[in-house]
Amino acid sequence: PYFQHQLLLMVVVFLDTPCDLPQIENGNLAQYYYSFKRYYFPMHKGKKLSYSCMVGYTTESGTQDGRITCTAKGWSPVPRCYRRCTKPLLENGSFYSTEMDFKIHEKLQYQCNPGYHTPSGATEDTVQCQPQGWSFQPSCIKKLESCQVPRLEHGSYSGAAQEVRLNGTLRYRCQHGYRSAAGSASDTALCLAHGWELPPSCTRITCSTLSEVAHGGFYPVKKTYEEGDVVHFFCDKYYSVTGFDLIQCYNFGWYPDPPVCEDIKNKCPPPPLHGHMDGYISTARRTYHNGDKVRVQCTLGRRGSEEIQCEGGKWTSPSTCIVSAIVTGTVDKQESGTAPPPLEADAEIRASQTHHNEDMSRSNCLSLYPISEMQQDCASPPVIKNGAVLGPLLESYKNGSWVEYGCQHYHFLDGPSTVYCDHGNWTEQPTCLEPCTLNVTDMDSNNLTLKWRREELVFLHGDLIEFECKQGYSFLQTAIPSPGRTQCDHGRLNYPKCVIQEKCGSPPSIANGVLTLPALPQYDSGSSVQYICSDYHFLQGSDRISCSQGQWTSPPVCIEPCTLSKTEMEKNNVLLQAFYADQDYFYHGDYVGFYCKQNHFGAESGTTLFQVQCKRGQLAYPRCVERGKQV
Repeated sequence: PYFQHQLLLMVVVFLDTPCDLPQIENGNLAQYYYSFKRYYFPMHKGKKLSYSCMVGYTTESGTQDGRITCTAKGWSPVPRCYRRCTKPLLENGSFYSTEMDFKIHEKLQYQCNPGYHTPSGATEDTVQCQPQGWSFQPSCIKKLESCQVPRLEHGSYSGAAQEVRLNGTLRYRCQHGYRSAAGSASDTALCLAHGWELPPSCTRITCSTLSEVAHGGFYPVKKTYEEGDVVHFFCDKYYSVTGFDLIQCYNFGWYPDPPVCEDIKNKCPPPPLHGHMDGYISTARRTYHNGDKVRVQCTLGRRGSEEIQCEGGKWTSPSTCIVSAIVTGTVDKQESGTAPPPLEADAEIRASQTHHNEDMSRSNCLSLYPISEMQQDCASPPVIKNGAVLGPLLESYKNGSWVEYGCQHYHFLDGPSTVYCDHGNWTEQPTCLEPCTLNVTDMDSNNLTLKWRREELVFLHGDLIEFECKQGYSFLQTAIPSPGRTQCDHGRLNYPKCVIQEKCGSPPSIANGVLTLPALPQYDSGSSVQYICSDYHFLQGSDRISCSQGQWTSPPVCIEPCTLSKTEMEKNNVLLQAFYADQDYFYHGDYVGFYCKQNHFGAESGTTLFQVQCKRGQLAYPRCVERGKQV
């Protein structure tokens, strides 16, 4: 009966406290839940908890914030943050829905204009909002006879071709630190009727997935970490971070290495010795682990040698050094059975993993204060702004004791949360970085609105905040990526600025080129138009220009092709190589192969084969002369 009673009690206790700190991918709890984890978790059944999704993510119901309840089976509903989907851009087609934002799993149907079709060849298709975004980018395309070679960021092509024929391939290589869509350093793109099967692209390498931390955790939790992402580590009660609690994803991987959570009992502060007179202390590390040893040696007319060891978070007490008499370089034996009291002298510690020391027979020794005299107590720990010590405060703390700090609500703890008493001094304390509170007046003066709906207008240090311009306004800084994004920095925010959109007139005309769509008399700021060149003309520059604050960006130039002249070929005694047969026009930049007629050779080079480049509609034909005749 007693055993059954105990078992029943254990089961009841277990069922009553089943909910630990939840790990929320792309979301987090308030900062104080992580700082004061041991006070809040595990939570009892029936307790409720609020969480927030990161910028650009929402709960399954489409809100920025969610609420979960602790049940016998854990948190319900399971806290999840999904990427919000906004209506994608679609050219040459239209959507059936007029909504602009879509929740996870919602579908959006679209149809293509006459003469256009979807990538699969149909007239309409459906995309779905998924955790990573839309299931695919909706598009309406014309059947192509060739593919234009796109601009390749962070990579290079193997040739100088500007166009690839249908079913042709294009080889390219990515720069160091970047990979193709297939994950290779070099790849091949195939031209199909609807365009490139997989467009050439080089993207930055992402960082590896982080493993679970024993006796601790980290946030935010994501499937994929990109360059610039910062992860914060924390440890459970009675454990502390060994290493850095903040790491960042770089193009070469994580730096510094992810830390581990180590039992505080397995760590010792620096050895409890201070220099006296002409002495000094030399330690190999700031922190010593359980089992580490250091050797204490005596100098200045004293004898004795001892190892002290880190055991259970404390150092074992070394023996004291005693005075010895020196006669003709030898050490006299003491007749008295009692040693004189220890005197002030030097203390030297050499820390190593092998625990060996040379010259143990030196006649000079050193005296050592008793451990009780050297291990000085600490006063109450320092007060930090916007934070406090967790638990009750004492008037004094023994050497080697530790306390843990926590920050006020919304304040970000920067630095070690645990500090130690080290011979009368406390180790470095953390700081509590202030949050940022959105100022509605500042938002209005800059013509801004929040991009994502949020119940609270408070953001932690380091949080990214995304703004949108009010209707009829656009961002002043359009040349930078994500002009509406800013970061909370020590309680300060730099608000982006939106200005009234100035319209543009009709886009400029270009020689040997036209717009893909009929021109309008007026365009809103942010609009864009696309140019195409006449047949065989080479498009130099971007094929698309944009309206920005009443001005169009620079349009492209259509460079004339080279037209093959039979007259010039006959005049110069050259013929077209078979590879270029049946071609009358050549793009700017293309090479054309010629060779001399029979019994002729190059008038200048003496060779019979030539490669001439088309330059802005001009071909410099090589000249061949008959053998035996004077040039």
